[in-house]
Amino acid sequence: MSVCVIGITPTSENEPQQQNGRRATKEKMKSETKDRTSRRKKQKRHNSEHDTESVSSGGSGKPRKQLEIEMDPSILQRRQKQIDYGKNTVGYQNYLSEVSISDRAKDHPKTPDKYSKYSRRSWDMLIKIWRKKLHEYDVDCKSSKDDPNSDKESEG
Repeated sequence: MSVCVIGITPTSENEPQQQNGRRATKEKMKSETKDRTSRRKKQKRHNSEHDTESVSSGGSGKPRKQLEIEMDPSILQRRQKQIDYGKNTVGYQNYLSEVSISDRAKDHPKTPDKYSKYSRRSWDMLIKIWRKKLHEYDVDCKSSKDDPNSDKESEG
């Protein structure tokens, strides 16, 4: 029987050491996890302070992303070419003559800002919308919209 007691005694002594070792490891892991999460939160706060600026106009006080300016000369050249192409249309000339700057509303065509930072896809969509709005001022579209029978009268 004493042999059995001797065999049990070392295992019972080893168990608390293993449990204490496990406990120490678990506590260490918990403290490391807490440190990591607090560091991430600090980084997010630090980054968000640099990425945004508060806007005093409008009274909203919400932070807003800073405007980025396009600096790449090839992109600026391509955008200017697209703008010039749109300004060289009959619709744009009619728009300038019909609508004065003071009378322009939000729904009127507005030339996109080539200096603002946009993705290629976003810029192409802005140009597409602007050009479609300019087509509303084309001479051909206006005459057909005003009087659908104008073509029949001129033929007969």
